[in-house]
Amino acid sequence: MLEFHTPTLDDKHWAQPILTAAGGLGSEDAFGTLFIWSGSYHSRICRWRDMVLTCFGKNMLTYGFPVGARSPEELREVLELLRHDAEERGIPLRLWGMTAEEKERMESVLPGFFRYSSTPNDSDYLYASSDLAQLAGRKYHSKRNHIARFRKRYSYTYETVTPDNLSDCEFVAREWCHAHGCGGELKDENCAIVKALRNYEALGFRGGLIRAEGKPVAFTAGEEINPTAFDIHFEKALDGYDGLYTLINQEFAAHELTGYQWINREEDMGIEGLRKAKNSYYPACVLEKFSAVRED
Repeated sequence: MLEFHTPTLDDKHWAQPILTAAGGLGSEDAFGTLFIWSGSYHSRICRWRDMVLTCFGKNMLTYGFPVGARSPEELREVLELLRHDAEERGIPLRLWGMTAEEKERMESVLPGFFRYSSTPNDSDYLYASSDLAQLAGRKYHSKRNHIARFRKRYSYTYETVTPDNLSDCEFVAREWCHAHGCGGELKDENCAIVKALRNYEALGFRGGLIRAEGKPVAFTAGEEINPTAFDIHFEKALDGYDGLYTLINQEFAAHELTGYQWINREEDMGIEGLRKAKNSYYPACVLEKFSAVRED
């Protein structure tokens, strides 16, 4: 039986290089995603050879796509390993979070073995970094207007998040939570934010902070997936500041992310308002995700 465990900071040293080398663009291809959300999704990790194996759920109900297989033969071997592990645990063999390319790789080595289904609520929204940094062209006219109204009304500053202003990010997160409630899914998110900020340097996160009239009012934070892509984990802005979300989005991209080709702003979770907001920035593509279950 495979030895899965809750991710620790020590796991970053071996897991992130494997994830990075794989070249994935999904949010689950960044170690910080596994670490900060482990309490909510019961994510666990296991090293097998030079691969990253993951599973999710309180009773290990679902495995992640095995990252690091260097050949079709190795992928087939590790998928058979997961099948045996599931049998030993007495659970169905299910995998989650595969891209279309990963799905095709699985089907090529084990044709007809899995039944696949798309999980659109889990699809990641990918944007060209230049689009979010510049907001150029007619399609972003309303976004530029939002920012112009904010700049006309408030004196503000942008800061890179460092250990010196992490407490200001915590202030924004706490105030936002008090205003919007901290129960249910928001409780899970708040716990993930706290975990991210308290381990910010060790995780290698990058972030941006906005002050309006000297007061911290918005912050964002995320991490590099690989040298071409950056994942935005959180973006929070206090109520009552028209255009603030648009501003923190644009300022962070312009100051910190121009060296990346892609910015991943993660999934919409099936929330209509969130889907509308993500589409309003005109994603370059939506990274479709699939789940798989053993056919029999």
